[in-house]
Amino acid sequence: MNLVYFNLKDVEKKAVEQWKAQNPEINLEVTDKDLSLETKDMLIGKDAIIISQIKEIDDEVYKFAKEQGVKVLSTRSAGFDMYNKALLKKLGMKLTNVPSYSPNAIAEHTVCAALQISRNTAKIRKNVEKYNFTWASDLICREIRTLTVGIIGTGRIGTQAARLFKGLGAKVIGYDLYPNDAAKEVLTYVDSIEKLASQSDILSLHLPGLPEYTHVINDELISKMPDGAIILNSGRGNLVDTKAVLRALDSGKLLGAGLDVYENESKFITKDFSKEGDIDDEVLKELIKRDDVIFTPHTAYFSETAVENLVQGALNSAKNVVESGNDDCLVKY
Repeated sequence: MNLVYFNLKDVEKKAVEQWKAQNPEINLEVTDKDLSLETKDMLIGKDAIIISQIKEIDDEVYKFAKEQGVKVLSTRSAGFDMYNKALLKKLGMKLTNVPSYSPNAIAEHTVCAALQISRNTAKIRKNVEKYNFTWASDLICREIRTLTVGIIGTGRIGTQAARLFKGLGAKVIGYDLYPNDAAKEVLTYVDSIEKLASQSDILSLHLPGLPEYTHVINDELISKMPDGAIILNSGRGNLVDTKAVLRALDSGKLLGAGLDVYENESKFITKDFSKEGDIDDEVLKELIKRDDVIFTPHTAYFSETAVENLVQGALNSAKNVVESGNDDCLVKY
């Protein structure tokens, strides 16, 4: 069996080597490069692709993979909206994901962002750097236990975020097209996103990046929220109309936003532009410079546990599909 592993990150190397040691009969070629027209020849003779890529893959690469006998594309992520499912289905190639690698990592990040924004940490730090130690009225905070937290998307991650917020004493409500019993233990469901928004001092997004969810957070929905609310997004960038959030921050409608994802992030994540000293995205630069926004580069998941589970989960799924044509983590077309 011949597998090829794209987009290797330094933090993944240990987990990859452990898996190779456990599966010595499998030939695993590894590269830190993206899968693209320039690297497609690495697919020659391969049975499966293991990948973690935000950048879109050219259709010709998919077709080339099929010609080479590649049976499955196995993504090291829960989300798979960045891959062309329609073309994979047409070509008869399978797709797997890692649906649960560490919901707690993302939930912890979400709560951390909420606390930093609600406590005005960035504003206080800027004052302290100027040796201004006053207790200004715009720095006073509200305790989480006095707030209502709304969760949109109550799968594994959303439910764990609700559990942590409830542990801090917050009232937690949720909306999901498919309510589940685990979530009902820690939150109360409402019957529309609009109703949830109108009651939420903190609104946290945990939806997949499906086209129908694009800009679910927009001017109209934000207008229904309480004044001084907080928006958190550790789901997918397309869920939020970023310019609408900036308008709401400028008007004072929102207190702050915690954004681990950004709708135009694929040009930047996970690249280093520090030597260039600039990026060609004015909206992203605005997010970065504001003290009422916490922007992180898609790192909510980034824990040791999550990385190990993503790497080995994707590799195991690829192996299973090549051997048997089946796996518990197959994405349904």
